[in-house]
Amino acid sequence: MNVVRSAIRIPSLVALGMAFLLLVTACGSEPAPTTTEPEPELSLEEVLARTGENLASFSTATFQMIDENETGAKFFGATLKNVDGEVESPDSAHIVVEVESPAMGFAEIEIVAVGDVAFMKFSAGAPWNPLPLDQVPFNFVGLGITLSNLLPLVQDPAITATESVGGGPAIRVDGTLMSEDLSTLITSADTGHPIDLSLWIGEADHELRQIRISGQIFDDDGEGTSRLIILSDYNTPVDIQLPDTSS
Repeated sequence: MNVVRSAIRIPSLVALGMAFLLLVTACGSEPAPTTTEPEPELSLEEVLARTGENLASFSTATFQMIDENETGAKFFGATLKNVDGEVESPDSAHIVVEVESPAMGFAEIEIVAVGDVAFMKFSAGAPWNPLPLDQVPFNFVGLGITLSNLLPLVQDPAITATESVGGGPAIRVDGTLMSEDLSTLITSADTGHPIDLSLWIGEADHELRQIRISGQIFDDDGEGTSRLIILSDYNTPVDIQLPDTSS
């Protein structure tokens, strides 16, 4: 009888020991860590190329241009304070220019351009008048293509900082141009003036967030003239229509 009980007990003890070893092994094991390859860091040339592609392909955007020191050449005889606008590819723009002059005080000049047709009025209640596009000092129609074509002209570009601009980290790229290189953006730019250019490009999305143009573009620009263009709201719907001038 004792022999039978011992025979039964021995396999039971062996099974219990094996179960204990399996439990210890299971508790002590950890899943193998998973690793992901970091995205390769882009070169400056690749960053500028992607930025150029984004500029050339956006459908709409809003922008602001500020004469930071108010030393730029006169805008229709007045001191330019600020420009606010919206653009729609390929050829539409709505621009409001804040100016100041002894004759008018503070005033808003409004310009609407669609295709080859543009109108301007000098105050909120003034009538709309036809405006030849070549008389507008700044060409914001087709802004995306204009800025995209400008990027390859930047000389000696270099990444100089990462800064928070436009709600997130942006790569700052500094370089130089000559004033005549800006003639597609600033239509009556004079020649022969060296320009310092700074670009702020979204670190993740490679969208151009702002651009600073430091130096004389026009012969009449004062010393230390600096213009800052801020871009935002890419691909947000806008409604740009030519004004009704039938009345």
